[in-house]
Amino acid sequence: MGIFYSLRERLKNRVLLVDVLAALFGMGAWLSINGMYTQLPLLVFNAPEGWGLPSYIVVLIQAANIGGVIYGVMQQFCKGKVSDSLFISILMFIGCLSLLLMSFFYGQTVEIGGNLHSVPLLALVFTCALVACTSSVLFIPYMSRFRETYLVSYMIGEGLSAFVPSITSLLQGVGGNPVCREVNSTDSIKKYEQYVPPPLFSVSTFLVLIFCLQLLSFISFILLKTLPICKKQRNSQSSSSYKNNNENEGVRSSMMPSSPEKGRSLTSDGDNGRGSAFMTESHDFESSPSPVTAQTKKMNNMTYTVFLIMQACASALANGLFPAIQSYSCLPYGNVAYHLAINLGSMANPVACYILFFVTFTSLSAISLIAFPTLVVAVFIFVTATMSPEPPLVNTSSGEALVVISWVLFTGLVSYIKLAIATRFRKNGGKGLFWYGAMTQVGSAIGAVTGFALLNYTGVFKSYSPC
Repeated sequence: MGIFYSLRERLKNRVLLVDVLAALFGMGAWLSINGMYTQLPLLVFNAPEGWGLPSYIVVLIQAANIGGVIYGVMQQFCKGKVSDSLFISILMFIGCLSLLLMSFFYGQTVEIGGNLHSVPLLALVFTCALVACTSSVLFIPYMSRFRETYLVSYMIGEGLSAFVPSITSLLQGVGGNPVCREVNSTDSIKKYEQYVPPPLFSVSTFLVLIFCLQLLSFISFILLKTLPICKKQRNSQSSSSYKNNNENEGVRSSMMPSSPEKGRSLTSDGDNGRGSAFMTESHDFESSPSPVTAQTKKMNNMTYTVFLIMQACASALANGLFPAIQSYSCLPYGNVAYHLAINLGSMANPVACYILFFVTFTSLSAISLIAFPTLVVAVFIFVTATMSPEPPLVNTSSGEALVVISWVLFTGLVSYIKLAIATRFRKNGGKGLFWYGAMTQVGSAIGAVTGFALLNYTGVFKSYSPC
């Protein structure tokens, strides 16, 4: 009875429609990038960039952070003149249009310098990433206009932006591993070509489905903005709006548009931002700081510095280098392994966030203990990529299972570590979250550039063809 009473109390002072609209709005933040990312196992075999396609995408996503910077500058120099709701509407429209165009033109190529490149795909990936990265400093501040309970719904929706595309992609499948088949020819010389069995439905169909979800997110934002029942749930008309200034000061500082890194540090962190966000924020909103939390001992300079270095290294690997080399690590074991590693890894991210709710380790010794097996798994992943196309246990089911499990473990453990560090900085107060966000961006950028350079300007990583 106590459980049902508690549930009734939680639902009594909220409007379910606003919860649903907030969640759908949040889902649109990273939906386009997450959806496109799940299609890489199908795209790498047709794109002229081949297995190196992810390295281009990772760099473009990092470059798209310029959107948040531009918005922050506009807020500083055009105070009161920049309508955030108009800005959001423009971004959401760009996201919808980009997905729709991508569904038709993702396979088109353009010759540059004598080489073919997937210019339409890469250009549209950049515009989608622009929406995702800018959402980190724009969407959450907009949601702060509503009662704080609805920000939790928004964050849950943002977590779904990784989960929903992954589930859809798993249903889609990849058809199987590439094979070599004979091509009919008029001469006596036998010719062969690589053939990839088709999935349950095409990349175009998948992108159209994601477009429909993105459009639904756009419509949800419009309804949040215009419906009278939604307007009544805003802070200015709510009796429960921001009663605790101290509790919300940290939230306000993390949302300041003048420092885009602050907002992004809590909302994307990711490997394309997928789902690592909402638990950090929702944890703060769902439970008021206890006296123990308020009196948490300040970190000394050594601990502070070590945490920042760990965050930079984790971001460099998880957001930059490893997404770029994932194809070289997984594809020697088969396209199915790559498909499972990407999609199950995406699900591991929000799962790690849920675990942080119940099992929270924020001390340096505890996080270091978690970091050790993470490093072991990371070394194995890097070895499989550098040894491509003949990594350990290749052409065995045990090797395929091992590489998938390794990627899922790596994604989950790194997500937990990054969120645990964010929680520690949150409790510590001061400018910790600013430097957390800054080191996230620095590490991610270094990892992305390093991965791109290694893949495209050295012979360290090698692909193969069944023919």
